[in-house]
Amino acid sequence: MRRDPITAPVIATILVLSGVAHAQFASPEAVVRALYAFYGSGQNDLSGFPQDNGTLRKFLVPALAKLWKAATIDADFFIQGQDFALSDMTISPTVTKGDQATVAVAFKNMGEPVRLTYELASAKDGWRISDVRTADGSTLRQFLMSSRR
Repeated sequence: MRRDPITAPVIATILVLSGVAHAQFASPEAVVRALYAFYGSGQNDLSGFPQDNGTLRKFLVPALAKLWKAATIDADFFIQGQDFALSDMTISPTVTKGDQATVAVAFKNMGEPVRLTYELASAKDGWRISDVRTADGSTLRQFLMSSRR
């Protein structure tokens, strides 16, 4: 049997890349860091958290993604506003209890301090956001439920 020296590496690359596209996050902190990468730092041309189905499935537990899709969202809960220019971002170390974890985040948006606590759940394919809590106790889940179409 003849081996083609080009075919095997091409197939391996395709398999690796297809796995990366569907891979979830290995740690709770990685989820939060990846989420805020959509916003960048300071004034920029980024558009924030994408709301396509693939991104929702990658970042949110299924129940939260379903609520998101059913909501009419006029403000961004992750930045606590509509516009953004983020600065002074601090992501605290993860506190993990079994398959649940929390990650605290503090930053300034347009000069205003914001503090959020991310609640995350682990599944066999990685970590996803199960809820987000503000300093005053309101949650992303409540926000989405009150924003239903």
